[in-house]
Amino acid sequence: MRELYVFCEGPTEQGFCKQVLSPNLFPQYDGCIHTVRIAHSKHHGAVRRGGVGKYASLKRDIQNTLKSRSEKNVFFTTLIDLYALPQEFPGKAVHVRDPNNPSAFALALETAFGEDIADFRFVPHLQLHEFETMLFADPEAFHIAFDHCDEEIAELKTIVASFPSIEHINDGRQTAPSKRIIDLIPAYEGRKPSVGPDIAEYIGLANIRAKCPHFDQWLTRLENLTWAEV
Repeated sequence: MRELYVFCEGPTEQGFCKQVLSPNLFPQYDGCIHTVRIAHSKHHGAVRRGGVGKYASLKRDIQNTLKSRSEKNVFFTTLIDLYALPQEFPGKAVHVRDPNNPSAFALALETAFGEDIADFRFVPHLQLHEFETMLFADPEAFHIAFDHCDEEIAELKTIVASFPSIEHINDGRQTAPSKRIIDLIPAYEGRKPSVGPDIAEYIGLANIRAKCPHFDQWLTRLENLTWAEV
């Protein structure tokens, strides 16, 4: 059985991995995804999980999991937001984000991240700029979860049209993808662990990949992993 561990920020990303990503990667049911909500910090011996806090906690969590699973058919990756990464994250001090080419910054940090973890089974990925970016691939899909939102969806479409691609929707505290959605559809905030994956599933991975080249590159890497014959 092929196994892929995905270190996620929270339940929305975990739901996406189980509901949308796993059927794509393992359509023959010859593998499975294990999601791990990443360690945020450690206090008095208790690990707090959810969101990226201190990089040291994230690194320790990943490396401990790597050490615990040495089998040949186990790989590891991340679904972590580029938005609001801690300053001590590998590569962040020496690379500058160009708003016109955000993928270059993400790729530089992913490379530094992979070098710091230093295990060939680890495939680092930073989502531009967070999970909700994918939902801008088709704003009409919000109709499956929310009633009477035609005007709000029209506003989401206007946002999409104002950027070269949806992966350019930026990482400002009030302008990040999730902030824009919540500003227009406040109910999304409390329901995103369930409706986020539902909307992404309705949009479909093919559409998301076409609109999110950086995400597509990550998924292509996962699809092309060399699984050992066991």
